[in-house]
Amino acid sequence: MTTHLPPNGGRAFSHLGTSIVFKHEPAENGDALFMFEMRMPAGNGVPPHSERNHEAFYILEGRLEVEADGNLHALQAGEFLAIEPGVRHSLRNPGPDWVHALTWVSPGSQHVRFFETLGEPLDDPLNPPQPSGPPDVDELVRVAADCGMDFGA
Repeated sequence: MTTHLPPNGGRAFSHLGTSIVFKHEPAENGDALFMFEMRMPAGNGVPPHSERNHEAFYILEGRLEVEADGNLHALQAGEFLAIEPGVRHSLRNPGPDWVHALTWVSPGSQHVRFFETLGEPLDDPLNPPQPSGPPDVDELVRVAADCGMDFGA
């Protein structure tokens, strides 16, 4: 089996101002892999958390700060970072521009469920709507826990 998508192809979701475009879904590969394209505006990020899966980032454009195991990785275009299961990490786009990255998660079905549950379907992944207020943190933490992610201290 092969998967081919045109530019910006794949199911797309907006989550807290970031666009997530599914490129290779776990349902297509026995949950071996979830690959998605992410576009995150300056100032956005993901608070410290740990996961039960492997996660890796490859930066296409912009900058992404990833703090993992107490080390800050200031990633730029062309750089790659892999994170093992259980490693506490956070993400942040320090700006001034959007960050555009590819993310791999293995196994990946729990991430798909997270974005399907909390994300909003998106027609234009180049222009995700920005949030009008703060997220429902309790719901985010609950859904994340159901999906193998721990945002607790």
